[in-house]
Amino acid sequence: MAYSKLTKKGQVTIPSHLRKRYGMQEGSTVAFEESSNGIIVKPVPDIADSAGRLSRYAKVEDVLDDLIKSRKKEFR
Repeated sequence: MAYSKLTKKGQVTIPSHLRKRYGMQEGSTVAFEESSNGIIVKPVPDIADSAGRLSRYAKVEDVLDDLIKSRKKEFR
């Protein structure tokens, strides 16, 4: 188990061996999930990578436009 201290700004450092294992680098997005055992931190895949995998089914621009529209609806 790895440990990190919380700063005044609520920031923590994810240990380098975990960042490497999960492909996290500066600018990576993470998600926080509450569980009965505490907080779970999960890396969030880059949307551009996902769109690239879907390119054989649709144009990347169309997939991203649809995703952005659906996200805007969720936040209203």
